[in-house]
Amino acid sequence: MKKNNGFIYLQLAEKIQHMISEGVYAVGDKLPSLRSLHQEHGISISTALQVYTHLEKKGWVVPREKSGYFVHYSKKLRPELPPVTNPSPAPFKVQINEKLAMFRQTSGSHKTISLIGASPDTVLLPAVKLKKALQLAARELDTSFIPYGDVYGHEPFRKHIARHCLNWGRAVSPQDIIVTHGAIEAASLCLRAVAKAGDTIAIESPTFFGLLMAIESLGMKAMEIPTDPVTGVSLEKLEDAFKQKKVQACLFVSNYNNPMGCCIPDPAKEQLAKLLKKYQVPLIEDDVYGDLHFAPERPRTVKSYDEEGLVLYCSSFSKSIAAGLRVGWIIGGRYHERISQLKFVTSGSTGMLPQLVLSKFLDQQRLDLHLKSLRQSLSMQTMQMTKAIQEYFPEDTQLTRPNGGISLWVVLPPKINTWQLHEEAVEQGITFTPGALFSSQDRYQHCIRLTNANPWSDDQDWAIQTLGRLIGGQLHRLRR
Repeated sequence: MKKNNGFIYLQLAEKIQHMISEGVYAVGDKLPSLRSLHQEHGISISTALQVYTHLEKKGWVVPREKSGYFVHYSKKLRPELPPVTNPSPAPFKVQINEKLAMFRQTSGSHKTISLIGASPDTVLLPAVKLKKALQLAARELDTSFIPYGDVYGHEPFRKHIARHCLNWGRAVSPQDIIVTHGAIEAASLCLRAVAKAGDTIAIESPTFFGLLMAIESLGMKAMEIPTDPVTGVSLEKLEDAFKQKKVQACLFVSNYNNPMGCCIPDPAKEQLAKLLKKYQVPLIEDDVYGDLHFAPERPRTVKSYDEEGLVLYCSSFSKSIAAGLRVGWIIGGRYHERISQLKFVTSGSTGMLPQLVLSKFLDQQRLDLHLKSLRQSLSMQTMQMTKAIQEYFPEDTQLTRPNGGISLWVVLPPKINTWQLHEEAVEQGITFTPGALFSSQDRYQHCIRLTNANPWSDDQDWAIQTLGRLIGGQLHRLRR
């Protein structure tokens, strides 16, 4: 086995995890002893212990005193996947703000255990290095953060973004990039560039409520497209909408959709780009989660296959470095100048100080090393939450299996009311996101979104156990 500067234990852990997944070892089986790993793989006893400690943290194995390590969990035992969603094919006027206001009123307590998490917990992010970057920016850049900046954004920062874009397969010039106040402003500007009030936007079903809010605020309608929990939006149903000229634009989260965590496979992304070209329909591609992949390779983007400039690409560092800096960007293709005009009259230039801090951070740090560590943590937390849901929720619960991102989509028995469940959970000091917030239609009342953004803890385990108990109580009342 290749020795990789102390990371050999991860390679061996992944090998054992794969063997458990494939059924070579079943739940309850005894695993090779520390001494066996030491002898068979030429590693130290301490490294062998790291292997099992890593697998124990992920929930795959359990130690037994004086007996060794045993298989505790298998992916084959996970809850079933939800089916492909089946929304109404008609355009709907979006009315999400009232629901969100009600949700915020009941979720604002600082005493709750949060299963919401819009971005990774701060302990997973490079806080110390960001503070250093802030100090460097303050010391070296004098007063350059005080005046208005370029409406397109700070050029050194745009150069960093352009280099980062190579990770998803596209060479981009800094001149192609417009820096925004986060990804929601980016999506809103793109919507205004390609559509007007009354137009219909094709979206995934379910989709992130922040994007629904943007559509609602602009007076546009939404057409929800059936979505697979693994492979994303149905291209067949989307093409039907294109043929009938029902939509003026699309807005998709191509990699690890929030809330389901689905990822459009790269070949399907290429096919989608061809459909956009054939029917001349623009796509706003939200890729804020693309860097949070659990597999070795980053998925590509639809933009990487775009030959016509029809894909308006949006992203940010909010999910990977610091949400509070509120910095996103757009690669607008043929709509670049229109977006820059809208940006100028809407909010002018994006704040210089956050861009300067991020530029200093990216100058001084290797982003790939931070992302590798972050992805490992999120992957482990996903496994831990999946295992807890399997243990505490009803047997007929359905659950997504994201290979990246920060969301898990839970489909409960059909009669469960997750608004009522949320009220009961808040009384216990727990908050999560009800599924009805992720649709423009009256759907997903029996679904919830949970987050894998927080490090696993006894509090998190208790919260999932308590939710399972509350769900069981509601089912019992329904059956009486």
